[in-house]
Amino acid sequence: MSGGSVGARGSLDPTDARFVDVVSDLLRRGHSVRFRAKGGSMHPTIREGEAITVAPARPDAIKRGDVVLYRSGRGVIAHRVTRVVRDPDGTLAFIPRGDSSTTRDEPVDQSAVLGRVVAVERDGRELDPTGAGAWALAVLRATAARPVRWLRARLRGA
Repeated sequence: MSGGSVGARGSLDPTDARFVDVVSDLLRRGHSVRFRAKGGSMHPTIREGEAITVAPARPDAIKRGDVVLYRSGRGVIAHRVTRVVRDPDGTLAFIPRGDSSTTRDEPVDQSAVLGRVVAVERDGRELDPTGAGAWALAVLRATAARPVRWLRARLRGA
């Protein structure tokens, strides 16, 4: 799930360096940001075009199940943290995955994390993307996908 439009004067693509810079700067200064999501990787938790609110977050406060906004080679991405890894030197890395994806993303270093998605606006209401229902659905989907991945791998190898 990538970020989307910003402001009333037009929109910036989430892969646009200006979008990434503005969002990064605002979050670093302690401001929350709100913009429209683009893409379907977090469906059904975050749907294409829904407004998401991202708040600044300390890396040590991020936990499994949180939806984080992070920098990638493709711009900014909002995905759910499936695992938190601490290196021997204390540095944190996060293993994210889109809720509609069957595979995890590459590990994300704590320095790439910009903030945590704290709200999704749907039908005039604000929803918590880390609520029990959203997290349970993501876990159920990932669990159900395992046999499908296994079967696909077997069929390719046959």
